[in-house]
Amino acid sequence: MTNFEKSDGELGLDFSIIDPKMTVKAMRDSGYKSTTHALAELIDNSIESGASTIEIFGLSRINESTQTKRLQELAVLDNGQGMNRQTLRSALRYGHGTRRERRGIGRFGMGLPNSSMSQARRLDIWSWQSGATNALHTYLSLDEVESGVTLIPEPQLQKLPEAYLQCTRMLYGNSGTLVVWSELDRVEWRRASTTFKHTEFLLGRIYRRFLANDTDRLHLEDTRNEDIGPRRKINLIPIDEEDEGEFVVRDEEIVEVRPNDPLYLMNGTSCPEQFGNGPMFTELPEFSPTSISVDYGGREFEVQIRASYVRPLARDFKQEGAAWPEQFHGLDAGNSPWGKHAAQNLGVSLMRAHREIQLDESWTSPSEPRDRWWSIEVDFPTELDEVFGITNNKQGAVTFQRLATFDWRREVLDDEQSKGDVRRRMEADGDPRIFLQRVHDHIDRCRSTMRARIRQYRITRHTQDDSYDEETVADKKASDVIKKREQDGYRGDSDKAAESGTEQEHREEQVRSLTEKHRLDPDDALRKVEETLKTDSRVRWIQSDQQSPAFFDVEPLPSVIQVALNRNHPVHSHLWEVMHPDMLDDDSVEQLQEQLSKAASAFRILVYSWARYEEEQTGRDRKNVRDARIEWGRYAEEFFDDPEDELGPTDLV
Repeated sequence: MTNFEKSDGELGLDFSIIDPKMTVKAMRDSGYKSTTHALAELIDNSIESGASTIEIFGLSRINESTQTKRLQELAVLDNGQGMNRQTLRSALRYGHGTRRERRGIGRFGMGLPNSSMSQARRLDIWSWQSGATNALHTYLSLDEVESGVTLIPEPQLQKLPEAYLQCTRMLYGNSGTLVVWSELDRVEWRRASTTFKHTEFLLGRIYRRFLANDTDRLHLEDTRNEDIGPRRKINLIPIDEEDEGEFVVRDEEIVEVRPNDPLYLMNGTSCPEQFGNGPMFTELPEFSPTSISVDYGGREFEVQIRASYVRPLARDFKQEGAAWPEQFHGLDAGNSPWGKHAAQNLGVSLMRAHREIQLDESWTSPSEPRDRWWSIEVDFPTELDEVFGITNNKQGAVTFQRLATFDWRREVLDDEQSKGDVRRRMEADGDPRIFLQRVHDHIDRCRSTMRARIRQYRITRHTQDDSYDEETVADKKASDVIKKREQDGYRGDSDKAAESGTEQEHREEQVRSLTEKHRLDPDDALRKVEETLKTDSRVRWIQSDQQSPAFFDVEPLPSVIQVALNRNHPVHSHLWEVMHPDMLDDDSVEQLQEQLSKAASAFRILVYSWARYEEEQTGRDRKNVRDARIEWGRYAEEFFDDPEDELGPTDLV
């Protein structure tokens, strides 16, 4: 019989659905962003097992071939509930897992073997439920898998390794688990003692809610504290093996992981707090916290969103309450220790089951250093894993990341003309982004509001520090004209409002307008009002989000005419930056000329829009509109034409 006539068995072919050797190789190539991310899978298991203390060890010893001290083992020890014989053996199976329901941190039951084999060729595990002296041991070896072994070894009683018996800083309790990685062929670290200091930053952010005091974890109105449980402790412990069997731990090298809160609202975090008292950021009052319902699979789930941005005292050493060390006075806040810390927490933090999945930088601009001064946290339940596109190893959220660049105008097909057309087609196609449109829109609102406030704060600081600028001159000129007209007998609503009430009542009314109507931060609002009173200004210029077709709003307040440019109007993007050149960071002459040209074009279009508005009026309405234009021109003439003033029409060109 020829080879063509032989059966598959006679040819030695194996048509099993899964090839163990190739499966394990593919799994270890599946990709963890770093060794720390791989270790996080083991910490997930410890937290789900009820551990209150978790220790991560890095064991270094002399490499015989190079005679240099190198990291040889990584280990994770916890005081959780431990595993029995069957559960322990099952835990090393790919895709099996010990928690099949989708409620906790885990996902597909692949965390322990997948993360371990992504970094090491051998995994040993001990677990006990009746004292550490009764620990059961089993292992997974890539060498054995490649040689044809297909079964997880039966767990056997075995003493814990001496290194971890000697070097732990917690008492071995009645139950617990120890996982040891050896033959570290993919770990990027050389020595644990130096690397652990950097590891703290990432682990502190991923597990910040588990590490923080229960009063800092969530917003005060959030009732989910019980879901997180008691405060956890994670220690990073470098071990040096000096001689065979002699293990040394230097207390000063032990790192206790502190919370790392990208919202910068928690206390006792890893952020250097040399700027002053209190947290570095403040919560965005009008938009945070917000709960958004997502309808998926016939059920409604809540997505929680929080947003925060920098307090003035952390950006300017002259602000009230600022306590910067003298060596940082006059420096840009971005170069301060807390500014550099914030730069490493850039992006939108995605939280699942109180554990960070990723910090998504897709929502920030690489060319905008001010993006470090705001933060957004999106918190969703595990039932929405498919909606957010959570990967098997919890390394990312594919759909959520795509959402960052979503713009319905770029999604339009030839036969579509509106956002509604795009939405209906996405629904028909089953595009998962459709479930998160409200989440996207809310993040956009938060982001644009905070960016504008951060920019506006810089303008305020510029005005305070400089004795002369165009804004100050314009406000002074307008105030002088208004006072003169008042003396000549012309009275407006702001003059009338000032006739009743005390100065304190006037101050409170102005602050109330800025905070309640225009949604300014209370500290910013009070500062603006105090500045107006101090300079005896009769005008104030701000910007705010308004649901109005008008591109600016006029509000008479006691002794002040408040003009608010509408951030939601197209005119805003054409005029705002060129009216505040201090916001154009390090722009070239060509870019500044482009901005001026853009503003000139916007002014011309504004005049054209008025002309068309006037032209379309009929009868008495046309006369009223024309008279209003003429009267406005008379007012403008009075505001501009004063040969004794520094600001004339030519200065505005």
